Amino acid sequence: MSSLSETAVPRRLFTALFPVPDASTAIDAERRNWPGLPRRLRPTPERMHLTLQFFNQVDAVRERDWLLALKELRFEPFEVSLTQAEIWRVPTGTIAVLLPELTPELAELHVATSKLARRVDLPAVTQGWRPHVTTLRRAESVQLQPLTQAIRWRVSCVELIWSELNAQPPRYHRLGQFGERVLDVFIKHTSSLTSRRT
Repeated sequence: MSSLSETAVPRRLFTALFPVPDASTAIDAERRNWPGLPRRLRPTPERMHLTLQFFNQVDAVRERDWLLALKELRFEPFEVSLTQAEIWRVPTGTIAVLLPELTPELAELHVATSKLARRVDLPAVTQGWRPHVTTLRRAESVQLQPLTQAIRWRVSCVELIWSELNAQPPRYHRLGQFGERVLDVFIKHTSSLTSRRT
């Protein structure tokens, strides 16, 4: 991934939770155990994610406003636990997904980020959301197996991603990370240093 500034061209943007590297490796290991895999395993481990909101075309003004709104996001870190595999038939084909336990923390984060998107006139919804991690595309012949164990990772931030489909190969660009309480920690650390000096 790379970091880019805003552009005048509308872009495909989404907010998401990305597994930590160990969890991505565990997801990849699980899917390699499934019979009937396609010749090419897509997405690659570093592109796997759990989408919170997706918008196909976001102009530069709303992208800027969305970035500003997301900077207000704050939440306590929590754990995501992937426990179940399913095959879904979607408009783009057949995919294999892993489903997380829908905890109150995950549901609340989805609602909070939806409200921030709606504030800048992006049509985010809070009903009918089915959180999942897409593990395979072109999964028509895949025979799912139960997970050997739940795959867990600790969520501390939401990422805003530009999905550049026209690139060769298609790429994800990280536009920002939000909700980590980094600012809060910095303020506390600065206050502590100031008090020590006085």
